[in-house]
Amino acid sequence: MAAKLDIGRELNAVNQRNHEFYDNLTDDEKKAFSPYILMRYVGNPQTDAETYEFVIDRVNELVNKDHWTLSKNHKPLLWKLTASCGVGVSLRYTYLKLNPKEKVNKIEKLLAEIYPARKMDEIKLLASMMTKQDIENLFDSLGFDKKQRKEYE
Repeated sequence: MAAKLDIGRELNAVNQRNHEFYDNLTDDEKKAFSPYILMRYVGNPQTDAETYEFVIDRVNELVNKDHWTLSKNHKPLLWKLTASCGVGVSLRYTYLKLNPKEKVNKIEKLLAEIYPARKMDEIKLLASMMTKQDIENLFDSLGFDKKQRKEYE
């Protein structure tokens, strides 16, 4: 039976900025560790506006930006980056659900890949202002062939 890792314990370690937490887990707990789930929690602190903004900026800059690049082979590093988002006091977090009703705009997806530090509302605004010619110019500047362009049309 696989070991379970308590999310409350993980969040407490983030709050305390415990960078060694992951290193002290058992092998089974390390297998159960999900950086993505943890990021979805830490990215939604229930706190005052100033602390909320600070934590969100840290999560986006340190964890979210390169999450998929690091998630397979660099879980210890992802833990340390996530622990760096803690503020040293006990915060409460709730899981940040994805909105399943929101249709994914493929150009928005491409722009989000190009500008990972941008907020989604900024990406949506940029995409809404782009003409077909702007999109073609973007594809040209990225050197996309017909197959690659089709992925985002």
